[in-house]
Amino acid sequence: MNYNRFFGFSEPPFLDVPDLRFYFPAKPHEELLAQLAGFTSARQGVAVVSGDDGVGKSMLIKALIAKLPPSFHPLVIARPAMEPLAITVTIAQALGITLRERNLVKLTPFAEAVQAAAQQGTYLLVIIDDAQVLTDQHLEEVYILSQMEHQGRQLMPVILAGRKGLVQKVSSKANQRLQELVRQNLVLSGLTFEETIRYIDHRLQQVGSSFKACFAEGCSGQIFSRTGGIPRRVNQVCDQALNRAWKENRSRVSRDLLGEEESPAPFKPVAPPSTSGSWKSYGLLLAGVLAAGLAGLVIYSTSTGPTPSQTPPPAPMTTAPLPKPLPPPAPAQEKSSPVAAIVPPVQPQEKTAESPGPKGSPLPANQGSQGAETKELGVPDLPKVPQPEEPESPPETGKPATHQVTREDGLLKIVATYYPDDKEIGYDAVILANPHITDEDVIYSGQIISLPRVDKKNNVITLDNKEFFGFFRRYHNSTQAAKAATRLKELQLRYVVRETILPDGTKEFRVFLGGYDSKEELRRAMALAENI
Repeated sequence: MNYNRFFGFSEPPFLDVPDLRFYFPAKPHEELLAQLAGFTSARQGVAVVSGDDGVGKSMLIKALIAKLPPSFHPLVIARPAMEPLAITVTIAQALGITLRERNLVKLTPFAEAVQAAAQQGTYLLVIIDDAQVLTDQHLEEVYILSQMEHQGRQLMPVILAGRKGLVQKVSSKANQRLQELVRQNLVLSGLTFEETIRYIDHRLQQVGSSFKACFAEGCSGQIFSRTGGIPRRVNQVCDQALNRAWKENRSRVSRDLLGEEESPAPFKPVAPPSTSGSWKSYGLLLAGVLAAGLAGLVIYSTSTGPTPSQTPPPAPMTTAPLPKPLPPPAPAQEKSSPVAAIVPPVQPQEKTAESPGPKGSPLPANQGSQGAETKELGVPDLPKVPQPEEPESPPETGKPATHQVTREDGLLKIVATYYPDDKEIGYDAVILANPHITDEDVIYSGQIISLPRVDKKNNVITLDNKEFFGFFRRYHNSTQAAKAATRLKELQLRYVVRETILPDGTKEFRVFLGGYDSKEELRRAMALAENI
């Protein structure tokens, strides 16, 4: 990149690759890493890590691998093949073991090999990236692999990492057995306003510069509003702005250089180390990690096509030398970024609707904006899970769209334009769909605001990704909101809290029920919450 020499960078600061030198150790990220490390050491079942595209899952996986003790060795599988038993066969190939015989897959040598390694104090950590593409057959394999035991303890912890749709898939009725094995269910969220600027500064410091040296005052809010704190978007926006500054021979990026977004070059995700060579070394080391509980188990392949080609001859069942220990993690710096636990889905058996809760207070007569920190109050946020829309839908108003803010715009004006007959629920829907709006009296020209569908009659807000939400209540202090959130959690209901600042400087806390993939689930949740 030509601007590197212009700004005196030692190397490009905003490449979209999971390079641990640029790992930003925000406090919640470090807490999540600690949870995953504890899960791995305990060797108990399955962990699920989900988040939006570009939020940093691959970097998190790489940071976890760097923290593993020498007794654990990672096997990273990115987007396994769609054929039956693809995960099992992939691991076996890494071990140098042949499992297939015609349409059968025999797990006896697999289990014996894994148990032998466990007796040597060596364990495999299986990490499946892009796990949202897994089929129910894949997830059944994960269940079987996670059941392998040695001396009463599960041998092979599995981490599923993917987009937020992964949570809904694992929680589906078809995967109830696997759901029982999930020990950690974690969401990686975008950075807050403050963290976004510190993230940029951290990356620039690694190449010999700083945020203040490269960006003028006033750029912070615009960068955050453009990116929502998603690291990949931050990288793209900063890269484009620095390139514009270089072309115009400016020593720093100013707000006008953060204007219209250029189409970034297609990003090709770089998975954590998983080359065939490293898989072989892990495989030799692991010629023994699974439990004797599956010895003798035969799985019948559902494939009706030609018999797959045989895998390489099995490696001798001898103890292979251990690979060199992985390097320690990069030094941590104090940062923070919201990581929320997933609230369990609504249990369908309960339905206790009685008296409805109080309605929210009237809509504040003020304009709204984006560009400030979203505070979570320790309340679990919800994954945005893409799901097909139900065929039966009540009439809805407000097309799912976006609006680019102009200088004449205010939040009330935008809501009145797009939701002329449903201003109140429309206003709340916009706050829900745009978590970066935290000061309702400040918006920036050029900002993009999401405009979800609303159905006022049934209190349903439909986001672009087909999540269904309903407005529950609003509170004017964090204590009341936290109490409501605690009660909702006890009822195992999905919810999200949005905190905003009103023009008079006071705070408002809106509580929404939702994140469901059907309106029926949302209706059940609203009925269960009526007694709160």
